[in-house]
Amino acid sequence: MKFKKLITLLLCGVMFTACFGVAPHVSALTVSQVQQEINKLQQASDKLEKEIASLKKDKANQNALKAKLDAQIYNIQQQIALCNGKIEETNALIAENEKEIAAKKKEMEKVVFEYKQRIRAIYMGSSAGNGVEVLLGAETFSDFISLSQASLNISRRDKRMLDDITEMIAVIEEKTAENKALIEEQKSIKATLAEKQKKLDKQVTEINGVIASLNSDISENNSQVNKYQQDIKEWNKVKEELSRVDDPVDTSPFDGIFTWPVPGYTNRTSEYGSRWNAHHAGIDIAQAGIANAKVVAIASGTVKVWCNSCTHNYGKWNGSSIWSCGCGGGYGNYLSVDHGYYNGVHYRSVYAHLSSITVSTGQKVGKGQQVGKVGTTGHSSGYHLHFEIRKNGTAVNPMNYY
Repeated sequence: MKFKKLITLLLCGVMFTACFGVAPHVSALTVSQVQQEINKLQQASDKLEKEIASLKKDKANQNALKAKLDAQIYNIQQQIALCNGKIEETNALIAENEKEIAAKKKEMEKVVFEYKQRIRAIYMGSSAGNGVEVLLGAETFSDFISLSQASLNISRRDKRMLDDITEMIAVIEEKTAENKALIEEQKSIKATLAEKQKKLDKQVTEINGVIASLNSDISENNSQVNKYQQDIKEWNKVKEELSRVDDPVDTSPFDGIFTWPVPGYTNRTSEYGSRWNAHHAGIDIAQAGIANAKVVAIASGTVKVWCNSCTHNYGKWNGSSIWSCGCGGGYGNYLSVDHGYYNGVHYRSVYAHLSSITVSTGQKVGKGQQVGKVGTTGHSSGYHLHFEIRKNGTAVNPMNYY
């Protein structure tokens, strides 16, 4: 029974030491070195964070904000890669240690079995039974080894077997302790990884918001571009229509003398010619109290109403530029009066941005007769009359006639 107890203790010792462990030891970078690399990246990340916070206040610079967020995400991904690399390396070392532990365990079981057979043979064939019984009375494997060497006449081979078993147990215990230490190291790396992954998720969510905002801006810009293109198309149509001279010519008497189009209001806020990198085809008349003032035909003629459906009679100023509702190609509600020919030249007058029109297409009007009211429809920032005179379809400076 004591022999069985000894063998049981021996085998239990083997099994106990083989059951510990799961983590590698020395790697290309130690945990401390990995943390140092992460700290360097974190310093760069902190700097990016400040720049991102500053750019968030600049709504007009979303592309720069996206670039910084991209850089921040890349930085965090580098930190995560360091953590994952260390974890993978640790797992590989753990697996290597476990493989070595398993091999040593198998080898030791074989040696233990052989040693067991040797002890049994000595016990069964020895005349020195009392010595063997003393040996088998050992309480621990260490006691057993000591008693074996002191009490028995053990051969060199037996001693070598004991030495091998002792060495294998030491290796198993060493690898087990090594794995335990690696597991503890890995816990800190995994904690860092979880923190960085959480931060990465936050940054990804944030950049998705910026991208959505940029896409919205792009969509809005595209919408504006489409609107401007439509306005240009309408404006080109207006120019083409106003430049034509093949409309029915008014045959009423015309002496080539024009009256002022807005009686009592003579202040001009924009002249004929170059304006805002474009050609201004007429003059703008505006001053205090001009809203809904009477607009009259500068000479007798026949009316052509081009647009009378614009309801956007309000100033279109966004704080930095004028915008257009698009009606009438930017002219809003507007009409023209065909004055016929004078000295072989065809004359036509144009009245734009009207709040309302008081005549209709084909109607004949006399000089000074009301045709509409001053408004701010179309491409307009405030109440004014845009007024043109055209000779043979081409706009000329109205002030040449006053």
